[in-house]
Amino acid sequence: MPTPIVWLHGDSLSPYDAALVAHPAAPAVFVFDEPLLKQARLSFKRLMFIYESAIEALEGRTHELRRGVVVDEVLDFCRAHGGDEVHVSASVSPRFATYLGLLRGNVRVVVHSPPPLVGWSDAAPRRFSHFWRKVEAEALRPTGDGPPELREE
Repeated sequence: MPTPIVWLHGDSLSPYDAALVAHPAAPAVFVFDEPLLKQARLSFKRLMFIYESAIEALEGRTHELRRGVVVDEVLDFCRAHGGDEVHVSASVSPRFATYLGLLRGNVRVVVHSPPPLVGWSDAAPRRFSHFWRKVEAEALRPTGDGPPELREE
């Protein structure tokens, strides 16, 4: 039976991330992408937001925050935790697709699809306002209980 780990990335920074939810007991890792950080030159405020989001998402489980080359760090985390299967939520980032290809050369990778924000099936809209008029009610509809700290007693 495979031993899963969860890789949390910048497009999945939520405690309700599909991969985290699918494997609540699995150790998880978030990697600050060193080459991307050098290229993107993010502000301290943005880095702090990412850090706080990662901490919140990973709270209550075995986890590590790392900084380096993403694939190397994820594979090292797998070795350190005896993992042989990486679970991750999908992303449209081209960089993500590259990372998946490199990871798949070393471990089994399972990509989880997050639930869609809205059920859009029409052609791509030319204007956001046209799209928003059709999906606003659905997009703003409550979808669950929300975080415990915001629930009414």
